[in-house]
Amino acid sequence: MPIPLFPLHVVLFPGAALPLHVFELRYRRMMADVLGPEDSPNPDPAFGVACIREGYEVGDRAETHDVGCLGVVELVRRSPDGTMDLVVRGSSRFRIMGRPPDDPYPRADIGALDEPVGPRPEEARRLAVAALNRYLSVVARYTSAELPGLELPEEPVAASYSAAGLLGVDLGVRQTLLEATSASERLARVAAVARSEATLLETVGPPVPRPRIEGSSLN
Repeated sequence: MPIPLFPLHVVLFPGAALPLHVFELRYRRMMADVLGPEDSPNPDPAFGVACIREGYEVGDRAETHDVGCLGVVELVRRSPDGTMDLVVRGSSRFRIMGRPPDDPYPRADIGALDEPVGPRPEEARRLAVAALNRYLSVVARYTSAELPGLELPEEPVAASYSAAGLLGVDLGVRQTLLEATSASERLARVAAVARSEATLLETVGPPVPRPRIEGSSLN
């Protein structure tokens, strides 16, 4: 059976939290099916989140990357007008095997992806921590933010996703981190990206903020 699919301009990592404001009619219909009735809610409300490769969150069908993440609904706040706010937690990765028509909302046939650790995870974790500490210190310098203490889980797979979530990089880079074939590979990529971003920030400074486009959607 296809699962409900939410195409978004977001890459969701396992373990990460994602706030969503749901207002479009098709996604309100989706959430009604995912959540179940209020007097008898679904005990395991989940749906797929996949990053949009081509198209938009609102309107016509959007084409997504093949690898996404299951999102489990942790919190729901419903409004009288039928819209709702959710907090979703990333659960596990999947690969999209097919997309049936978006009727009445986007869906996908999926296959679960394994989470191999890969070679030398301790060394990969150590290098990622060192690179992230440098990256975060540079970011804090330019944003005047307090530098948080960096604590990654000891378990390599969880550590790799936590590390990936700390990088403020574009969606294409985040997608490659999600698609990494092992935790060691993901940690190595995080270390390389963190070093590159820190060097770039130290050389040319932070990017100029882009103006917010009114009417943009969190849906």
